[in-house]
Amino acid sequence: MSDVNEIRNSKQFESFFMAHHNDLVRYALKFVQRNDVASDIVQEAFVKLWEQRKRILANVSLRAYLYKMVYNLALNHIEQLKIRAKHHESIYVELREHELDYYRDEKSLLQMERSASIAKLIKELPKGCNEVIELSRFQGLKTKEIAKKLDVPVRTIETRIYRCISKLKELAGVAL
Repeated sequence: MSDVNEIRNSKQFESFFMAHHNDLVRYALKFVQRNDVASDIVQEAFVKLWEQRKRILANVSLRAYLYKMVYNLALNHIEQLKIRAKHHESIYVELREHELDYYRDEKSLLQMERSASIAKLIKELPKGCNEVIELSRFQGLKTKEIAKKLDVPVRTIETRIYRCISKLKELAGVAL
């Protein structure tokens, strides 16, 4: 049983440190799984021991006291890691939501601009074209259905659709 009298001066403390340091690092490693973190925890425990040496009761086992301190420091470290991980996760989720909102808004703005541009170009088409394009592209009717609805031959509708799309591309400045 080691007691406070063993560490009254720095030479005694250094000797106590050398005798127990490696065992305490191995003990801390059981909790934190990283050698550098385990060494830091043990170092912190020894610093606290040195600072508290005058307040520790004389009949206390310093070795047991130190092991308990390392245990508590290791648990505190693990708890801090959990809190940081949870915080980082919430930040990641929030950033991801902002990113998705940004792209969703950006995409819808582009779609609205495109739709407005296309609507404007369709209005510039000759009279027969805008009706065929409306029925074909926006209402999703097949060529036969358009021909039946407008009471014209299917081939005429096919030709109109081709000419209308060509004209739209020309108005939009898209190469054929």
